Amino acid sequence: MALPPKHILCATDFSVASGAAQRRAALAAAQYRARLTLLHVVPASLWEDAADELAGLAGLGALDPGQAERDAALRLQRHAEEIGAGFGRPCDAQVRYGRTAAQIAAAARELGADLLVVGAHGAHPVRDLAMGTTAQRLLRIAPCPVLVVKRPPPFDYRSVLLPTDFSAPAAQAAEAARALLPDALFHLVHAFELPYDGLMRHAGVDDATVQTYRTAAQCALAARLADLAAAFGAPPGRAAAHVRHGYAPTRIDEWIVELATDLVAIAAHGKSEVQAAFLGSVSTHVVQTASCDVLLVRDGAQAPRA
Repeated sequence: MALPPKHILCATDFSVASGAAQRRAALAAAQYRARLTLLHVVPASLWEDAADELAGLAGLGALDPGQAERDAALRLQRHAEEIGAGFGRPCDAQVRYGRTAAQIAAAARELGADLLVVGAHGAHPVRDLAMGTTAQRLLRIAPCPVLVVKRPPPFDYRSVLLPTDFSAPAAQAAEAARALLPDALFHLVHAFELPYDGLMRHAGVDDATVQTYRTAAQCALAARLADLAAAFGAPPGRAAAHVRHGYAPTRIDEWIVELATDLVAIAAHGKSEVQAAFLGSVSTHVVQTASCDVLLVRDGAQAPRA
C-alpha cells in the first residue's frame, strides 16, 4: 500500500505561483510530519544566454551565475526560516544551476523525495508559453508524484477526481491520492468514445442504432468502474463512479466544475515532447486547463510503498 510522503521537495522560482506551492508544501509537511526541502534552480538556458548577450551589448556586463546562486541562496534561506517559524517544521534550502526541470528531477532522485510540489506558472510566462511549463516537462522525468498547485492555500482537498482508463498507471495515481487523502471524497471517472462511431455514421447507420451501441458500452463500463470503486479501499460512501461518452479532456473539464473538484489525480504516461505535440496528452491538457490543483503520477515513477 502506498504511504504518505516522508520527504517533500518544493521547487520555487520566487514567483507568486511558487509562493502558493511553498505554502501547500509546508502544510503537507506539517500534516504528514515529513521533511521539507525548498529548491531553487538558477536556470541555464538559451533565454538566459540571450539575456547575457543583450546585457553585454547594452554595456551592463554579463550576468554572473555564481552571484545569482549566492543571491538566490540568501533569499531561499529566508523563505525556509519563515516556513520553519510559521509551520513549526524544519525546512532545508538548496540552490542548483542548470536546466530547471532536469535539476529538479535530479534533486528529487538524490534526496529520495516522495513528492514534488511546484507552482502552475513560473516567473517567466512568455518562456513557459513557448517551451512548456516546468510542471509539464517534469511529467516525463520526475521520479515521484508531482503536485501542481494552482490555487493558493489554505483549503483542504475534499473532492478528488480520479480519471481512469483502467490501466496500471491510472491505478497507481489513484493509490497515491488515497494515501495522501484517506478521508476525501473520491470520484472515479471514465470518458469513452466508440472506436467505430465514425465508421457507423459513414456507413449511414441511424442515430438510434448508434445510441443503442453507446448505451450498451456505457452500461458495461459503468459496471466495471463500479467494481473498481468498490475495491478502491476508501471508507464506505467515499468513492463514487461516473461514466460519460465523449472526448476525455472535455469531459474531465466538465467533471471538475460539476463535482466541485479540489484536486485531480491523474497518471502521466511519460510521452516525449513530439508524442505530446502530435498525439495529444490528457494529463498535459489537465495541467494546462484545470482550475484546481493536479497530482501527476508518471508511469514508471515510484511512489513510496510499504
